[in-house]
Amino acid sequence: MSREDRKKYIRLIFNRTFKYLGIMLVVTLLLGTVLGRGVYMMYSACAMGFVMICWGWFTYLRMTGSLSFIRFTKKIRAKVPYALRRFKGRRPHRPAFRMDSSDFDDDLTAATAVSQDIFTKKQVDAAFALSRAACGAILVIFSFFIPTI
Repeated sequence: MSREDRKKYIRLIFNRTFKYLGIMLVVTLLLGTVLGRGVYMMYSACAMGFVMICWGWFTYLRMTGSLSFIRFTKKIRAKVPYALRRFKGRRPHRPAFRMDSSDFDDDLTAATAVSQDIFTKKQVDAAFALSRAACGAILVIFSFFIPTI
């Protein structure tokens, strides 16, 4: 893997980790609010951290082939070349909270947006496993710093 590809790979892991972290922090805050106290928020942050660590572990097991009794199938859509598309300039509407840096056409897109198409399936699975485990570790460490008043 070249130096540029390594930078893109680290950027893919970083982007995915903080995407998962944002989602899990929202779920943690909702659980802490519903249950009513800071202690429950601490427990929910720790629980969500361990859920993410387990999800990363199952991703690793799927990547190595040890999880053979569960079949994961993903439908792959056929990629239509740009010249054959009917509606070239029209994109489906996406709400602002679902937009990514790849949805904007500016000078920083090449430095921030990373497509996972340039990596092999094994590299993408490894990146997802690392990002999920890192998100879980961050949440568990974060749960130690929540005040229990």
